[in-house]
Amino acid sequence: MMTHAPDTRPAHTHAGLFVPDASRSLVSVSGEDRISFLQGLLCQDVATQTPGTLRYGFFLNPKARILFDAWIAARPDDFLLSTSGDEESFIAHLKKYLFFRTKARITSLTGNFRSLTLVGREAPALATPLFSKDPAEDGFRSLAGGGFAFLRPHPFAFEKDAGPWIDLWIPGDSFGETVRELEGRVLSAGGLSLDAGSLETYRLERGIPLPPAELNEGHFPAEAGLDAVAVSYNKGCYVGQEPVTRLKFQGQLSRRLTGLLAKSPTLRETACPRPLFSVVDGSEAGSITSLAVSKAAGGVVGLGYVKRAHWEPGTALIDGAGQTFEVAEFPFL
Repeated sequence: MMTHAPDTRPAHTHAGLFVPDASRSLVSVSGEDRISFLQGLLCQDVATQTPGTLRYGFFLNPKARILFDAWIAARPDDFLLSTSGDEESFIAHLKKYLFFRTKARITSLTGNFRSLTLVGREAPALATPLFSKDPAEDGFRSLAGGGFAFLRPHPFAFEKDAGPWIDLWIPGDSFGETVRELEGRVLSAGGLSLDAGSLETYRLERGIPLPPAELNEGHFPAEAGLDAVAVSYNKGCYVGQEPVTRLKFQGQLSRRLTGLLAKSPTLRETACPRPLFSVVDGSEAGSITSLAVSKAAGGVVGLGYVKRAHWEPGTALIDGAGQTFEVAEFPFL
């Protein structure tokens, strides 16, 4: 669906705070076999990951299509996994590979915390007062009052700078006070509070693909431009490895994620996903996955998967309602 939101420029230039109604999933994988267990499932390499660091990866099906994404924080005795997907389905997927002799434990921590998201250029400075003083942590940070912070790396799709994005997990008994303090700092810094619609606009302006719109069983990591940050080509076997490797070294992408721009403040048809067609011969050219009205970009911005013959920036495409889009580089801001 397409979102309608206020001007998000203060979130880009300063900061934006989003407090969701439901927290992101947070799952701990512990036990002496935790590394080998996750190595066999993730396309990311966790065996070389040191405590205090954060990486991004995917759980794939045997055909190398995306089932779940995950931010992976390494701690001395476990890994913390944060996923955008349904937690019950995610844990069920993990347990499907948890064999009788595997010494690994899967524990949901979601109920112990509430999550919030801090974005924008000044987000790291605004979040720093919450962090513990552990110099060994980088990417993953413990909070002084309990809880955790995931400082997502800036380069995202196609190694472009998506800007600071921090996920915070706050203990329930201190959540309200922490939100008030953070909100005060964000507003004093010239930022703003974001609702779900304005965060969606922000992430599309930054060109960040997310499940389920862009990252799902219909796509390979490379099609989303995320193999450079989420896939290790030097690790051992894992579910979906063979197709991933074959695509890397033998094949060519037939489609990839692109930006889409419509110089219009409104659209007649807003449902996503929906197909795109060539304006030249009417052939099927791809699909739109997400759209948002962006005051900052001066029109409608979106993401979509576009076929090779049509993905050059500036290419005009049309949807079934006769609305014209232009393939564009992203981030838009």
